[in-house]
Amino acid sequence: MGGYYINVNVRSDSAEAVRDAMIAAFGAEGFQLVQTDPAAAVVENEDQLPDGDDWYGAIMSGHSENDWVTIYVDDWKDSGVLARWVSETLQTQAIEIWVADDVNWGYSYWENGRVRDRFADDPKTMTEDAAEREMYKGAPEVLGPVLEVTDAAFAKVLVDAKQRAGQFAGPSVGELCEALALPFEQAFTGYDYFFSDDPDDYSIDLPHWPDFRHYAFRHPERRERLAD
Repeated sequence: MGGYYINVNVRSDSAEAVRDAMIAAFGAEGFQLVQTDPAAAVVENEDQLPDGDDWYGAIMSGHSENDWVTIYVDDWKDSGVLARWVSETLQTQAIEIWVADDVNWGYSYWENGRVRDRFADDPKTMTEDAAEREMYKGAPEVLGPVLEVTDAAFAKVLVDAKQRAGQFAGPSVGELCEALALPFEQAFTGYDYFFSDDPDDYSIDLPHWPDFRHYAFRHPERRERLAD
C-alpha cells in the first residue's frame, strides 16, 4: 500500500499569524493546547509526547517559505476544517493537498473561508456521481492569486496530471508545487509520516526543519477531532 498524505498550505508571510489562527481554531472547539515542542525532538523520541490517548497532534512548518506555511493534522477530516478557519481568520488563501495510495491526488483551494476550487486527477475516486465529478475538474483561472505561472501553464499541469492518474503522484504534485512556488518536500508528506520516516531525511530535505513545531491539544470529552 502506498502513502496517504494531507496538509494545509496557508498563504502568509507570518508563521506566527498562522500558528495563532490554528491554535484559535482548536480552542474554539474546546481543544486545549497542552504542549508544544520542536517537531524534530518528538519524532526522534515519542516519549516526549503527552501520556495517554486523549490528545490530538498537529505539526506546523514554523517558517514562511515563499509566503507558504504548512499545517499537518492527525486526522484527514480535520484538514478542510482548518483550511476554512485559518483562511477566514487571516483573510487569505489556503490550498489543501492530498495524496491517496501514492497514485491519486488532488487539492481544495480556499479563499477567505470559502472553497473556490477543487481538483482530483481521477474524480471517480471522489464520487460515483457523474455530475458531482464536475466539481473536481479544476479551474486554473481561480487560482490566479497564488500562481507563479500563467493560467494556461497551470491548465496544462492539470491536464498532464489527469493523463498520469493512477501512476506515482510525485511528478504531478511536483508540478503543482512549482506552479505555486510551494516547496515540494513540504507538501508531499503528512503528519504520520514524520514519525515513521527517517528524521535525518527531513533535516536534509527541509531547510527549515528546526523551525517545525509539534502541537498537542487535549481534546474535549466525547470528541476526538475537529470534524466531529
